[in-house]
Amino acid sequence: MTDHAPAGTQAVGRALSVLKLLGSATGELSGAEIANAVGLSSGTANRIIRALVAEDFIARNPRTDCYYLGSGTVLLGQAAQRGFGIDKMLPLLEQLNAETGESVNLSIRDGDESVVMLRVQSTLPLRFEQRTGARFPLHTTASGKAILAFTPRWEDYVAALPPRLQKLTPHTLETPQELEQAIAAVRKRGYSIDEQENVDGVRSVGAPILDSAGNAQAALVVQVPAVRMPKGRVRELGERAVQIAAEAAWFVPVNRTTSR
Repeated sequence: MTDHAPAGTQAVGRALSVLKLLGSATGELSGAEIANAVGLSSGTANRIIRALVAEDFIARNPRTDCYYLGSGTVLLGQAAQRGFGIDKMLPLLEQLNAETGESVNLSIRDGDESVVMLRVQSTLPLRFEQRTGARFPLHTTASGKAILAFTPRWEDYVAALPPRLQKLTPHTLETPQELEQAIAAVRKRGYSIDEQENVDGVRSVGAPILDSAGNAQAALVVQVPAVRMPKGRVRELGERAVQIAAEAAWFVPVNRTTSR
């Protein structure tokens, strides 16, 4: 924190860190767990928690004395979805889910990550489970590659990456050069492919949702267990995802940004 930071910046940053932590947690967290995770003293963490509880951004379970996101964040999330047009896209995801029988999600870019904003789960016994809010590196996902391919100055982003990329599976792209080739292929065919690069055993296709300027604001993704996704079906689902993404583009506000 610099001496020139606006008054209150540190407190706001700490409160946001707590909210992000609870948003990514798989369950409730105690005050001590929150303090340790965000690197705060117990007293500071407790003051922030009390303030967030007072505004309904955090709720306390009286039986466990632990905390989870409150109703205030639900209302904010719903407002954000309306702002991005995400609420209007749900019927299109449900349509693609009904046609394919597979899991479908809508993801956006947040810095170096792809974030799942909306999801319709497959009802088949063998399926990939995923929660909304899940985050993954852009280079490992169909959504990330679809968004990058239609992001202005994507070449600069790739050029700034480290020589070796983070690997999540044995199939993950290893270098910026491999990512550049993958992006070029997306731009040529119109959809991206995740060849078990993010989760071993899961193949995905992604189609960019473009604004009026032709820039990707989100991506529509179909996720399928690899045993149910031969190469012929990759093309079939990819082309259908592109068609549905084109319909979803009508709901995208003008001049949104997908990076930070």
